[in-house]
Amino acid sequence: MKRLLLASILAVSLPTVAGEFPSLGDLSQDQFRRLSEDLGAAFSYKGVTPATPLGAVGFDIGLEVSATDIRNSDIFRLAGNSAPDYITVPKLHIYKGLPFGIDLGASIGGASNVSATVYGLDARYALLADGIATPAVAFRVSGTRTSDIGGLRISTMAGDVMVSKKLTIATPYIGAGVVRTISEAKGLGLAEEDFRKSRVFAGLNVNFAIVNVAVEAEKMGNNTTLSAKAGWRF
Repeated sequence: MKRLLLASILAVSLPTVAGEFPSLGDLSQDQFRRLSEDLGAAFSYKGVTPATPLGAVGFDIGLEVSATDIRNSDIFRLAGNSAPDYITVPKLHIYKGLPFGIDLGASIGGASNVSATVYGLDARYALLADGIATPAVAFRVSGTRTSDIGGLRISTMAGDVMVSKKLTIATPYIGAGVVRTISEAKGLGLAEEDFRKSRVFAGLNVNFAIVNVAVEAEKMGNNTTLSAKAGWRF
């Protein structure tokens, strides 16, 4: 956990060490599945924002970094990559509030140890607004897709339920959902992997007026992800 937190802090200032998987075709189907589980956990959508809707004129803009621990480093090495303990994904993240409790989000980022660009989209609908005595409750759908990593492509789709409660400048939140990962290795004799993993997450958003800071911890399958975002929310 300490290494993951350190990676989150340093990833915005250190150059990315990129790599592909030149020996991906040498993996067994089971090894490909386990590699895909790690990559799916790293590349799935991380909202790093509470359920509270932004409102029709609201924005949430920030620089974000997520660090996911890797459970199968030995398989990364067999596929011709390095054997990372974690994958960090720095990204630019933007949310726009709309009427009727709807927020739309988008992100774009890169990934350490893997030469991929990760694109993400999400839509969130507030089933219940944050009130004096009631929390905000929202349903979120999201998806991500990577540019080709050699012959490998990772796509994810997710549905989550979120709950948050605004307490002056701080808004804690929790959530749970299911992530579907589709992993394709083109022309390498490996069958497509298509699987679902449940996830739970919790976070804290603090708005200091001149800067907004959010942190989030997620558990998806056997992988843990720590995320942090700094920017503006209004």
